Amino acid sequence: MKNLINIFTDPFFICERLKEIDKSYFVMFDLKEKKYQLHSSEQKGNSYCLTFPFEGLDARAVEHAKKTRVENQEKIIEEIDRENKRLEKKLIKDEINRLKEALE
Repeated sequence: MKNLINIFTDPFFICERLKEIDKSYFVMFDLKEKKYQLHSSEQKGNSYCLTFPFEGLDARAVEHAKKTRVENQEKIIEEIDRENKRLEKKLIKDEINRLKEALE
């Protein structure tokens, strides 16, 4: 795990709040990517869970960790499916409009 620094504490107590969600969680900072990562000491083989999609370590990290937990898998899949359907409808609508303009 070179290029990674273990973050034990932070000004907003995010590390502690993540441990409230799961006692095995710990935070690492990737020096190369300049991103914070969530790890779990209970995962076999590799502790990596996710990379936070934010520049800083703040309350969004706690919400993101809660949202992406395995027990929320069905909700996440439903959310992805809804978004994909919305995008597909938009794509079809845009294509119809493009064809209409081409015929005019």
